[in-house]
Amino acid sequence: MTRVTVVGSGTSAPQPETPASGILVETAATAVLIDCGQGVVRGMMAIRDPRDLDAIVIGHLHADHFIDVVSLRYLLPWAGFPGRHVQVLLPPGGRERMAELATAISERVGFFDDALDVREYDPESELTIGDLEVGFIPGRHYVPAWGCRLRDAAGRRIVVSGDTGPNDALAEAAHDADLFIVEATLLDSAEDDPIRGHLTIDEAIGIGRTARVGRTVLVHHRLRDHDALVSASLGARDVVVGRAGLVIELDDVARPGNGDSVRPAAVIEDETGQPRASNIGGPPSVARAG
Repeated sequence: MTRVTVVGSGTSAPQPETPASGILVETAATAVLIDCGQGVVRGMMAIRDPRDLDAIVIGHLHADHFIDVVSLRYLLPWAGFPGRHVQVLLPPGGRERMAELATAISERVGFFDDALDVREYDPESELTIGDLEVGFIPGRHYVPAWGCRLRDAAGRRIVVSGDTGPNDALAEAAHDADLFIVEATLLDSAEDDPIRGHLTIDEAIGIGRTARVGRTVLVHHRLRDHDALVSASLGARDVVVGRAGLVIELDDVARPGNGDSVRPAAVIEDETGQPRASNIGGPPSVARAG
């Protein structure tokens, strides 16, 4: 079984309803967090112990995608930690940025390395993390940025866009994916810079449908745009508004290619119809309204 939990679906502007960017992907053997924006570590605590993660993968170095690595570090012993170091995988140049961050928060040289396994990934390569295969998708953003594609042991595919404007590479990577988690920051492209760095809600949904994905989950949105988000996804079984606490389980999905169509992954809800939180690898958790 593979389970995906939206830990946070917000943007860089703090919102009381959700942490910033954070997507948890769990199998029976492996737990990987994609992005770790502000509030995500605290949000993780209701789902599983963030110190037990196999890896944190950071798509780019804007604060709303990585700053809560600081909070994780403060959960760990101050110095001389002999235990397992959580792997933190950063884009090129990330180790230098982490050293600068330690200085910025008035901590010593090596503060993060003392308790975390901080590495840079090669965006051209694929990684194996437990029973998950992980690759990267170049984004179209204001700074170097990458999305993430994951494949579980059963061959099920999850694509996480990260922050990006309209992006042919993303559409290609998402083709026939079982689950497509995509940023939907804007109501209108006129809100963006002349050189695009984010998607509108309609663009995000359009990429998912063009790519024939099993289910599209809209994240990195502003909840003040709630009505537009709900309206865009209303009545569409293949589109879900990603809220903090949303859980999606990937069952055996009929694969396209032999006359089959993709069966959408199951969205897990409680008796009130609200998405409930995951408890794989952690204590039982209560339903959260998102």
